[in-house]
Amino acid sequence: MLLDSRQEDTKLIDQGLQECKAITRKYGTSFYFATQFFPRETRDGIYAIYAFARIPDEIVDDPDKGSQQETLAKLSEWRQSWLAAMAVGGSSDAVMNAIVHTFLKYKIPVDVGEAFLRSMFMDEEKFEYENYGELEDYMYGSAGVIGLMVTRIVGFSSEAAFPYAIKLGYAFQLTNFLRDIREDYENLGRVYMPQDELRRFGLASDDIAARVHDERFVDFVKFQIERNREVYREALPGIPMLAWRGRLAVRVSYVLYKAILRQIERANYNVYLGRVRTNFRQKLWLSMKALVGVYE
Repeated sequence: MLLDSRQEDTKLIDQGLQECKAITRKYGTSFYFATQFFPRETRDGIYAIYAFARIPDEIVDDPDKGSQQETLAKLSEWRQSWLAAMAVGGSSDAVMNAIVHTFLKYKIPVDVGEAFLRSMFMDEEKFEYENYGELEDYMYGSAGVIGLMVTRIVGFSSEAAFPYAIKLGYAFQLTNFLRDIREDYENLGRVYMPQDELRRFGLASDDIAARVHDERFVDFVKFQIERNREVYREALPGIPMLAWRGRLAVRVSYVLYKAILRQIERANYNVYLGRVRTNFRQKLWLSMKALVGVYE
């Protein structure tokens, strides 16, 4: 009976990890591509963390979601389900069970997960950020702690890697914010560009609503790209601190996400034209560069 129970537990975990993989493949094209460079065990853990982040993110980012009250209730319900599963060490839901299994296996603290969920709640309650400091507070939960989770799964030589992991999370998030300016505003009513920086260039949220693409906007995006690249540079020293078997995939992610900034420049900084992305051939070429340690 004990053997049967263990077999059932393993089967549920495997099922959950496969479902987490499907979620990653569906929503994170560049990210999923980069995960193929991880060893299988590491890859499974990354899929589970991606699902942990994506499910509540979809609750707050669904364009067809209900009222704010209904959305907050759904998000709270998901959080309570996760906390309850963490408390008992598992769940009958395959995806939740895989998530909990991963948190426990890699000793990811509950408060790290809570920090992520705090930012998801912020997405329903805060739609503009006055300055970069406010935005960074949001990004710690939405992206920085994801870096912490990934670092624990990949493995690390020193806890000195953690601050760099947070920085890399910020770098990825800032790239997403730039790429998704139009989508975030039109679908979700959010402006992640700091208001004081918009004002510095003679812009406001209304200009984003109107899809203004003039010299002011180009200069503004150039400023954002310059800072984003600096954050990438600040994060770079942390990659050699990761376990060698998982280091390559992080290098590939680094190069793929950073390349989006170059694509924005090639589009004359017009992020309103459509979602900027790298195609499969570009991904392969950039991955080859990452293999030999070229990060530009």
